[in-house]
Amino acid sequence: MKSLKGDAQLAIGVIVLAAVYLYMDMRLPEVRLSDPLGPKAFPALVGVGLIASALLLLLERRHKLRINPLAETPPAADEPGTNPGKSIRHSPLVLVGMVAWTALYYVCFDRVGYLIATTVFLLGLLTYFNRNRHKTNIAVALGFTLVFDLLFSLVLGVPMPAGLLSI
Repeated sequence: MKSLKGDAQLAIGVIVLAAVYLYMDMRLPEVRLSDPLGPKAFPALVGVGLIASALLLLLERRHKLRINPLAETPPAADEPGTNPGKSIRHSPLVLVGMVAWTALYYVCFDRVGYLIATTVFLLGLLTYFNRNRHKTNIAVALGFTLVFDLLFSLVLGVPMPAGLLSI
């Protein structure tokens, strides 16, 4: 079983960085333009989202440790299903692929539009990292995209690019 120590370190690191991010957001000057929320609202939302994500990761880790208290110990090299050298060799390729996929998403975002570009982007990532769970991947990609489109357009008043759907 995978070591969960890295999850805790990641969560704590994200919390620390998000706290610094929120502190810097609080130091922004109060400016009231046409936006009733001001320039501080979106960065505060991102910082709170980062902290919430990190706390969820810690809760997931705690749940996994309750189920299997030995999960902190790394698997033996000869344990079936583990090949540490293989995953290390392929991780740079995965990183390069993710950067290229994100760059393609960025290039297509305005032209294709938020709804289509984000759904395809998330579906591509979920298909790679969550294999053979097609219904779940489609539901998550569509659900995330629609919820955040509604959040930005209705709650925050930020219109997202319509792209091909504006026709």
